[in-house]
Amino acid sequence: MKNQRMRFAILIVAVAVVTFGWITISTSEEEVPYVAISELLEGQGTWKQDRFRLGGLVEAGSIAYSYDRLAVDFVMVQGEARLPVHYSGLTPDMFQDETEVIIEGEYRDGVLYADNLMTKCASRYEVEITPDETATPQGV
Repeated sequence: MKNQRMRFAILIVAVAVVTFGWITISTSEEEVPYVAISELLEGQGTWKQDRFRLGGLVEAGSIAYSYDRLAVDFVMVQGEARLPVHYSGLTPDMFQDETEVIIEGEYRDGVLYADNLMTKCASRYEVEITPDETATPQGV
């Protein structure tokens, strides 16, 4: 009986140590700042990290897929600021010219090498309301 209690105590301590280590390691990961293209370009060489999150529009006519369509190069714009982007992976269905995108990746040699690409299209999900109507979901 005493042997079982000792094993149980050792198991509890081991689980606590593993849990504490897991929490400590996951919270020490670097946060990825959300920046504007102009901030990224102006702050070259002064950033403490290489990973960034940015949002903007896909420049019309800038999309160039690899032969297997598992990588894509495009230019993202915010106002007058432009940033070349290289993304490896499957692109979202709504990825096209002038789509609003959010990207995350490493900035090196003037190019953002993205490993996360999300598209945004809020107008697709909005319900139009006129003053004398009430909002009802479409298809109901």
